[in-house]
Amino acid sequence: MTLLTYNILTGADRGRLDAVCAVVDAAAPDVAAVQELRGDPPLAERTGMRLHVAPPRTGQPVGLLVAPHLRVLRSGTVPGRFHHGAAWVEVATSSGPLTLVSTHLFPYWGRIRLYEAGRLAAFARRRERVVLMGDLNSLDPGTGHRDVQRRHRRWFGRGGVDTRAVALLTRRGLVDVFREVGEGEGWTVPTALGGEEFVRSRLDYILASPAVAGDFTSCRVLTTGGTASASDHFPVLATLATDPAGRSAP
Repeated sequence: MTLLTYNILTGADRGRLDAVCAVVDAAAPDVAAVQELRGDPPLAERTGMRLHVAPPRTGQPVGLLVAPHLRVLRSGTVPGRFHHGAAWVEVATSSGPLTLVSTHLFPYWGRIRLYEAGRLAAFARRRERVVLMGDLNSLDPGTGHRDVQRRHRRWFGRGGVDTRAVALLTRRGLVDVFREVGEGEGWTVPTALGGEEFVRSRLDYILASPAVAGDFTSCRVLTTGGTASASDHFPVLATLATDPAGRSAP
């Protein structure tokens, strides 16, 4: 099973929908976590996948694109006051039900990111097999950071580097898949569209519960095939050694 996480930037506006869909089609994921679905872009129609969306509280929707051959058992939204929202689906696999989450943490204040991360950790703790994917807007606590954005300082421009959101998720038991089986460089921003908003850093993650983490065989950032101009984030693709169990209903 292949999993993708991709922040498509403000609903793939300004004529970028074709480019974004081409990236998803080329990666051919079984499930894609997508963020910044402003304006309800027709991703399902264009990719042939089913889209499960979580509405935002104050930001932009997030969602999960699920391939037709997967059998969705349940779906919903993660409880909590999420700026952008958090969507989840549970799919049938040969190893048992697997819960997949798409999220996009608050872009500015670390204290709000930390609250959102806590809600996600609580949700994941109630499920044995779960994969959390998305733009966490948080730096990796296992990496040395030099230049960082104001938003990634502990007190919005002051203090040390703020890695608290990812640190909380990993402390609560989720495993950083790229750190386990990652290939190449892990940074996911900026692309050619990043402008002055970003310094080179890893903001997009795939995290998994221990019951699933050991089944991942690869994880890499996709930096070719038009990804540099389709969005301001590069997508992350991972392979999980499990197969779908049964087919979806027609």
